[in-house]
Amino acid sequence: MPRLPPSLFWKARQQISPFAPILLPVCRTLDSAANELRWIKQHVNSTSSLVPRKLRIWQACLKRERGMPLQYILGTQPFGPLEILCRPGVLIPRLETESIIYHLSSLIPRPSPQAPPLKILDLCTGTGCIPLLLSSLLFPARTQITGVDISPSAISLSRQNLTHTISLRHLSPSASKSINFTQADIFDLKFLPSLGYKPSELDILVSNPPYISHHGFNTTTERSVRLYEPRLALVPQIHPTSHYNCEPEDIFYAHLLEIVRTLQPKRVLFEVGDLDQAARVVAMVVRGKGFLERYARNVEVWRDEPGVGLEGKAEKMWVGGNVEVEVKGQGRGRGVYFWRE
Repeated sequence: MPRLPPSLFWKARQQISPFAPILLPVCRTLDSAANELRWIKQHVNSTSSLVPRKLRIWQACLKRERGMPLQYILGTQPFGPLEILCRPGVLIPRLETESIIYHLSSLIPRPSPQAPPLKILDLCTGTGCIPLLLSSLLFPARTQITGVDISPSAISLSRQNLTHTISLRHLSPSASKSINFTQADIFDLKFLPSLGYKPSELDILVSNPPYISHHGFNTTTERSVRLYEPRLALVPQIHPTSHYNCEPEDIFYAHLLEIVRTLQPKRVLFEVGDLDQAARVVAMVVRGKGFLERYARNVEVWRDEPGVGLEGKAEKMWVGGNVEVEVKGQGRGRGVYFWRE
């Protein structure tokens, strides 16, 4: 990364604020530094403390200079129409996740008010942003949504987010009964009966699991992510009971497909890291045996913005040399979506 010229620091101090030069090394531009400083000041002004205001701004700028994600400093991240609480130790929601969840919601038929609620399961739920956003986007349709995560910190924060979202009136008070978060290790299949789903009863299974390789985490992941966000939520750990023949970074998908075989959901969406990983996950689906065969003809790969077309041109991906899969949208490979006949 090139060094910033001293003149830029002088401009930041003279044109923006004495605090702005602190932010420049991480923001890189005057506009970005000005925006982040404005958000930091708004955050400081909206929270009460015995610490003097200017000292709190300075402390926040120093944290940002060291690479702490702005969302951890401000404590929130917009996610669709929602405001999601963010805390160190729990993965920050991404715009790409928001985009594919919006697209997923657009594909779900809205049942009548008299119909049973849509049953949705989110595995590796983190902040709970996916269940909360789906509940918001699918309203007024009735939903029954469960989020599962192995991390006690994540489950605690997801429950706080449910309360927070209702308090802001972004969700109906009834969401406190229709959304549930539970702690469990998804690699221990004993947790499945506790969810209460009968085979084929689940409408949607969605998951944004850890999917970054150890090498990718150490070489291409942003410094702030490596230093501050939970590695457990990013890099799959080799589970002692694992028996899957796949790339280490794909182990969650192999296990998630075991859960798909058991629960037999109508629709499934997995977030992935890129097109190469999407192709490997597609191969797992189309070559799956038993109940997975019912999904093999209905598989799509989504890019970051799956709802954005390519001027009517259908992009195709060939998996294994003989399986053709449609690739939708623009950007990096971001999701694998499949549904059963």
